[in-house]
Amino acid sequence: MDKAILIPSVVLAALMMCIYLFRCWRSGKEVNNAVLISSILNSSGIVCGIALAVSPFFPYVKGLIGGIDIYIVIGGVAVLFVSSQAVHKDVIKSTRGSAVNKSSNSDGDKAAAGS
Repeated sequence: MDKAILIPSVVLAALMMCIYLFRCWRSGKEVNNAVLISSILNSSGIVCGIALAVSPFFPYVKGLIGGIDIYIVIGGVAVLFVSSQAVHKDVIKSTRGSAVNKSSNSDGDKAAAGS
């Protein structure tokens, strides 16, 4: 990872960890190490995500983001799953739900009319 990505990631991670530690201290909750580690990893993802998002608009940023292929793969997988879920929801579930609702409503209407 290039220093142009590493340094902002470390600064963001330190900030997020300080916020978390302060909030734990203030609320009296026990510090969870998994949250601290997750904050470090997420801060790197945030910085890399910003760099990837702005790189088409600022060509010099592309030169700064070498060595972050893992984030490109993660981004691609995220887009794949979000798009697949949207297609499933819009194409499959929306048509299945209306057919089920129509048949259950008509059954309910028949039962109510027969009573």
